[in-house]
Amino acid sequence: MKSKNIDISYPLLILAPLSNFSDNGMRVLSKKYGADITYTGMISIYNIIKNDGIDFKILPEERPIAIQIFGKDEELFEKATLILNNFADIIDINFSCPSKKILNSESGGFLLKDFEKIKKIIYRVIKVSKVPVSVKIRSGFKKGDKSYEKIGEICEELDVSYLTIHPRSVTDKFYGDVDINVTKNLKNRVKIPVVHSGEVKSYLDAKKIFQETNCDGIMIGREAIGNPWIFSEIKNYLINGKLPLKVPLDKKIETIKEHLNILINLYNEQYVIKQMKIHIPHYLKGYPGINKLNKLLNGVKSIKELLNLLTNFRFL
Repeated sequence: MKSKNIDISYPLLILAPLSNFSDNGMRVLSKKYGADITYTGMISIYNIIKNDGIDFKILPEERPIAIQIFGKDEELFEKATLILNNFADIIDINFSCPSKKILNSESGGFLLKDFEKIKKIIYRVIKVSKVPVSVKIRSGFKKGDKSYEKIGEICEELDVSYLTIHPRSVTDKFYGDVDINVTKNLKNRVKIPVVHSGEVKSYLDAKKIFQETNCDGIMIGREAIGNPWIFSEIKNYLINGKLPLKVPLDKKIETIKEHLNILINLYNEQYVIKQMKIHIPHYLKGYPGINKLNKLLNGVKSIKELLNLLTNFRFL
């Protein structure tokens, strides 16, 4: 099945937008191991316009890539879209972020209170976009709200390419269980593709979500940090019935170095070290020596030191 040139084939798996983590290395490796679409971290429309001509440094191996945007001014959404036409394969509008800073700016999840505003923003973006436009929402602003039903209708009316639902309210943030019945209900109500987001931590979770909601795809976030193999594990299980094998330490270290080399070819040493310091503990969590590694990482000031630390990790 195709939706505006996006292949919506089972099992569609998407790397979520993850602030600080969604760098080129994470995106390339997620794609390598089975992600069908990758995302940048969420970006303000104001920053896009302010830095017109910004180089997103998107590699061919990351595509198709969605750039997720947030803000509140319809006209500026349109201006930002005109810029993003030069970079994105998909433009994704965020109406779901629950962070205090975003809510205080009357963006993200705050807009779930205003259906007319949402409709105007989506209309303005689609009007000028040369690429498919998707939308991400939550069930509503407060627990018990069913804003997603009306917004689903709006997205269908405006021919959004796909709609991602995180079935918690904005005020729930990330506490409590997701309500997969919300995803199921949304899928039953609209004809456009629906993607589920939230609490998919394993191949078994993915199987349950696909079976019980009939959704078209799943977006995976934090479980993919330091674990790009989650995409191949889910696909191998759902398509071939194969149970995942534990990824050996040597493979993890090899993959960390691959991640490192992707960033080295794009950025200065200081940025690369900063990024790898946040990724490496996730790749190696659960191993003996991880606590000592975390302490030693704090003092690393060069790529050479970082590589030496990885080489000697098993001896920590």
